Amino acid sequence: MSFRVVGVYREPEFSPGKIEADAAILNQVLMLLRDAGAHTEAITAERFSRESLDDVALVVAMCQGAPALSRLAAMNERGAITVNSALAIRNCYRDLLGAGLMRAGIPIPDGALISTSLPLDLKKLRVLDLSAPMFVKRGDLHALGSDDVRRVEGLHQLEQALAGFARRGISLAYVQQEIRGTLIKFYGVSDGFFSAIPSDGTPLDDAIELSLKRAAQAAAAALGLEVWGGDAIVSAGSCHIIDFNDWPSFAPVRSAAASAIARQCLRLVKRHSFTRSAVFS
Repeated sequence: MSFRVVGVYREPEFSPGKIEADAAILNQVLMLLRDAGAHTEAITAERFSRESLDDVALVVAMCQGAPALSRLAAMNERGAITVNSALAIRNCYRDLLGAGLMRAGIPIPDGALISTSLPLDLKKLRVLDLSAPMFVKRGDLHALGSDDVRRVEGLHQLEQALAGFARRGISLAYVQQEIRGTLIKFYGVSDGFFSAIPSDGTPLDDAIELSLKRAAQAAAAALGLEVWGGDAIVSAGSCHIIDFNDWPSFAPVRSAAASAIARQCLRLVKRHSFTRSAVFS
């Protein structure tokens, strides 16, 4: 199968401390696609956003910034396959993520998107127990640094955290109720690949892993993602997804994930080629 593929690296500003790991998974996917007969090229998000790439059949995209997402959406409109799509990537910004997961019925902690401007709008926080611990997360992108997620207790600490975001020019914050339990890192691809890794190193109960897998796959489908990962908390025999990401670095499971991503990309290209042949025949 001969077709042109462009891989788009994540912008350095959206990949703090993970530039090499992010590049490694993309490079491995491109290598596997090249082995399958594709003509592949890897480019920066900045270059992708300004160059004409009309003959590209598939874009495997880790970019997250507005200029690159605009180009990604335009290429999708012209008929290129995009993994992930611009809309799916944008759905993982925190100003959309919580509401999207909630509408899909995904088990998540109670949370609310609020302005960082004071005074605090308590009406938007009615779903939360303000006397219990909470996490305050920047409300636009995923965490880019240690200061982008703050654990707080009580209104005073909450207001301090919001004021800190506001001073940094971050206008929205997502406030999420804390759930105590075991942190699970999970990774998935829409071809069925799934891996869940408990932070404490203990094996995950089969029933809990199946429950998490089903919830994560439902979340990915609701957000429109082909390649995804996230964090969950397992507590008292149940799991709650606390974060969801478009195309993580897959560092602990890179080889298996790269194979799954490449398989899914090839499947999408074949399906797309068959559909176009049927339409224009």
